[in-house]
Amino acid sequence: MTNVKFDKDTHTYTIADEEYPSVTEICEPISFKKLDALSKQILDNAARRGAKVHEAISEFVLTDEYDIEEMESDLIPYFAAFIEWWNTYRPTTLFSEFILGDANLGYCGTCDFIGRVDGKIVLIDFKTTSSVDVKYLSVQLAGYKRLLDARGINIDEAYVLHLKKTGAYSYRKIEPDYEWFDILQAHNKKMRCKNGRK
Repeated sequence: MTNVKFDKDTHTYTIADEEYPSVTEICEPISFKKLDALSKQILDNAARRGAKVHEAISEFVLTDEYDIEEMESDLIPYFAAFIEWWNTYRPTTLFSEFILGDANLGYCGTCDFIGRVDGKIVLIDFKTTSSVDVKYLSVQLAGYKRLLDARGINIDEAYVLHLKKTGAYSYRKIEPDYEWFDILQAHNKKMRCKNGRK
């Protein structure tokens, strides 16, 4: 089993002290066009919100406890949407914020949630953005699913759980797009070599 280290502050992954790209980094080219139109402050606020909601969800799925009174008010609708989904689908948690990497595949990543829902093993990515980019998700989830396959963890289906600021949610099956992931990974390798990185 590969020992992967993740530095949360720099968002970098290492295997045996060698840095590897993340699934997010590999998928960046297909998100740039949309992100370029947004201000840095909007992006920073969205990233902060997403990270805090992910932390709250991970704590809940691992401990089955939460205190909504201690949560920042702007996070409550997103977490409430998650709790409603949780109570509706009654999943069993297998992994939460699961850090993976494979030197042979040449990349790493962190899966939001792997669990059992309706008798199937599912990979779920949580989104707190205003909209969901299905193409981006299909490529992102292909990368995660391939890492899981390398670890012998077989996923039956992949989903996005879109948590909305209204307190509502949408839960949608996503078909992983391995072809686009391979194209983007090859591009990432080329760019990293060009910039003197592995």
